[in-house]
Amino acid sequence: MTEVTRLFDFPYFQLQHKPNPKALVTKYDGKWQPTSTQEYVDNSNAMSRALLRLGVQKDDKIAVISTANRTEWNIMDIGILQLGAQNIPIYPTISAEDYEYVLNHSESIYCFVSDVEVLEKVRKVQANTKLKRFILLIILKVASTIQNY
Repeated sequence: MTEVTRLFDFPYFQLQHKPNPKALVTKYDGKWQPTSTQEYVDNSNAMSRALLRLGVQKDDKIAVISTANRTEWNIMDIGILQLGAQNIPIYPTISAEDYEYVLNHSESIYCFVSDVEVLEKVRKVQANTKLKRFILLIILKVASTIQNY
């Protein structure tokens, strides 16, 4: 790769030209844990495959609501973008009614949330949206587990 033309090209460009053992770091239980460029690319590709299995297609809108800045959200962003889908970041502290408005006007059909509090707000309005599925992403130390609700 000689040129970066899309956001999801950055990890691949870095992997090819200057791989970094600490491309991203996140604090888990008070200790900083690195993610290498190779792990970043591999995990992003795994996320893309998981999204494809969920039925995500090009131009689908995927809402992401997180109360924390973590490596996993960067991985999810790249995984979404390289499928040609669109990441719709939503501010985590808005009301359930505001979630309904944003989810409808963004035409989001999938929604990933970071915690149970946000999940409950989305559940309140899900019937009034076009959401096919919403998923609680639980972060456990270095690994992430996707759990359907």
